[in-house]
Amino acid sequence: MEGTGQTTATQRRQEGELLQAIARGDQDALRKLYRAFERPLYTLGMRWLHDQALAEELVQEVTLRIWRRASNFDPAKGAAGSWIFGVARNVASDLGRARERTPTPVEDPVVSISAEPWNEESSWQQWQIATAVQNLPLEQQQIIHLAYVLQFTQSEIAKALNIPLGTVKTRLYQGLRTLRPMRAEIGISGVADA
Repeated sequence: MEGTGQTTATQRRQEGELLQAIARGDQDALRKLYRAFERPLYTLGMRWLHDQALAEELVQEVTLRIWRRASNFDPAKGAAGSWIFGVARNVASDLGRARERTPTPVEDPVVSISAEPWNEESSWQQWQIATAVQNLPLEQQQIIHLAYVLQFTQSEIAKALNIPLGTVKTRLYQGLRTLRPMRAEIGISGVADA
């Protein structure tokens, strides 16, 4: 779907423009960026730190650091989302150390003596997915969150939301179908389209 690629490019450009406006002290731009990144940051905070309070603290601290350091963003070096993701990664590490914890990578680590403690590529993919999911209708976001973040079965989702199982399946299918071009673009093919 060509429109999805254009939307993603437009979205990336707008995020970069917001960061540049924040660097000039534009508080409204900070509010807009916060609204755009609040949910993906929280989701990653939960995955990395496994603690609701720490995930909320991560969102707030990343927002504060963006406000203070937006002038360090250079669009010639990469997308705004990449820069914000880097800030989030640093905040997660700081919070983990402060609480005597180590942030957990998004994917379960492969048990191996030579395993890397942090899978940045996987974390970046999860960041992109979380950002794309926030653009779905709220009912699809909710079901995808329950299915893939909280690992609910479709029957458990139907019961938790008090909706028919067929509705759960339809919303999950529609959400995953909408995300398919983005998943293909970043090389994720492991998630079945329900």
